[in-house]
Amino acid sequence: MPNMVKNVLRLALGLALVACSSSEEPQTILDFKLEEQGAYAVQYREADGSFTIVDTLVIQGADRFVARFDTTRLLSFIPLEGNLPVVHAVVGPNKSELVIDSEGLISGNAENNWLGVQRKMQLDLIAFIDSLDRIREGYSDSITFNGLSVLDSVFGAYADGYRQRILDSLAAAPQRLSNLLTQYHRIGREPVVDYSADKALFDGMKEALQEKYPMAPDVTVFSNQINEYREAQVFTDQVIDSEDKFQPGAYFPELFLQSVNGSSTHLKRNSLDNHVVLVWASWCSECRLQHISAIKEGADQSNWIYLSLDGLESQRNAVAEWQSAILQDGLEGLQLSDLGGQKSSVISTLGVRTLPLYFRVVDGKILKRTNSLQEALK
Repeated sequence: MPNMVKNVLRLALGLALVACSSSEEPQTILDFKLEEQGAYAVQYREADGSFTIVDTLVIQGADRFVARFDTTRLLSFIPLEGNLPVVHAVVGPNKSELVIDSEGLISGNAENNWLGVQRKMQLDLIAFIDSLDRIREGYSDSITFNGLSVLDSVFGAYADGYRQRILDSLAAAPQRLSNLLTQYHRIGREPVVDYSADKALFDGMKEALQEKYPMAPDVTVFSNQINEYREAQVFTDQVIDSEDKFQPGAYFPELFLQSVNGSSTHLKRNSLDNHVVLVWASWCSECRLQHISAIKEGADQSNWIYLSLDGLESQRNAVAEWQSAILQDGLEGLQLSDLGGQKSSVISTLGVRTLPLYFRVVDGKILKRTNSLQEALK
């Protein structure tokens, strides 16, 4: 049913998918030229980061819709039924006509052309990886096949080219809303771009998008993400610096934490004399195994100080889980935490990058820093 017009949605505040008409009002026409049938959930992102599904669209192969929005935003079509491709579109108050071809590639203006290119890149990447896998399967009987290293090199070069294509686009047109989708590109498990490696580009995108689309909810979400990335980067840098700083020979830092009953405790370095400081968490199985093993072997806990990293957002009741682990494992000694989880001051102050972590402290100075409790006790 070509060029079929559907009246699928009407919303308040000027956000709507409506039937085509002869109106001269600015509108975005979405012309689907798909060969498959099915149904889409239509969603967009709110300024708080949540997604709102505005309606469903039934696709009969070739369908035509109209969208009217009072602010420019990313609209996503998520398949509910049938073998339909995921489609993203940038729609807004300006008049435009967008075409989605049989592969789900969208085009029509600079914003949506870049979305189409991104999807094509992803499809080509999948096909390329499949082709390499087929070659590898032909030599599965030989682990010494010299060509395998060549395949790895070819894949590495492809990955580098893929990344560079995205970096070039972000640098050339940082004001495009369609750039936001590049955050979700992956090659294997690795992101193609991320803030830690591409800070300048992400910061440039934030400024350019805020200037061009100051009212767009997608930009608000992205700006908040950049702020969080910046905070995380500062935290990470502090962890790395602290790890280098607090090695054997350095004075143990002073910490302000809480005991299990909630009272504030100042852990002073001059109070540490032949103490073992154990950095752990109730959810760290390796930590608990090492503690239990040492206790069963008769280790004296009187000079042990436990610093817990409980407080993850995923923990329903961090205090209860912390206390329960103490009782279950028979832990004694001083129990302290700020219940900050991954953002704990213990992590940033001591430079904790792996758990468990143990310090042997004598006269306020670090004698040993190790991941083995047995080593710390020697």
